[in-house]
Amino acid sequence: MKEKDWLKFKTISEEKFKTEILQKCWGFQIQKDTKWNDGLTISEIEELENYFGIKFPNDYVEMLKAFNGFRTLQISIDPDGKNPDKFDRRCYQYPIDLEKTKYLIDEVNENIKYAIEALNESGFDSIEIEGFVPLYGHRALVVLKDKTKSPVLSIWGNDIIVYGKSLIEYWSNELCVEYKN
Repeated sequence: MKEKDWLKFKTISEEKFKTEILQKCWGFQIQKDTKWNDGLTISEIEELENYFGIKFPNDYVEMLKAFNGFRTLQISIDPDGKNPDKFDRRCYQYPIDLEKTKYLIDEVNENIKYAIEALNESGFDSIEIEGFVPLYGHRALVVLKDKTKSPVLSIWGNDIIVYGKSLIEYWSNELCVEYKN
């Protein structure tokens, strides 16, 4: 996808966030009226690639040019009302969240056998894995040698699945946003 397509996705998702009603449920949720941060410059993206030691997939570069994490923190409400609300950034913003996301890369590397299984079962060649980039909570982009591919994993210890066969499929699933190019 081109940057203009990601800008369209940004607009559609922000429109959904305007009317989304926060449910009382466990875990961090997107707050009403959440907005995306502005994108990064090419030089900022190149700095991130240097930090991770990998060249990003084409889709991720275009996405980062359009937006980079949420401006609004996610909220965790105790549905039982016993604990105060908590706020945290779960949709990662780079370079701010580089330290915060190291745990997820460590977790997937510790359980690489299960990541390889999940990727192979979904038709990806796991020999092409170059690295991982945390995106949101316990979801990470798989960086492959083929920069036209951008699968996303959901990682919870050794419970690893392909959550999206492409970056746009992932974000559409994660945010329940219907998007057509």
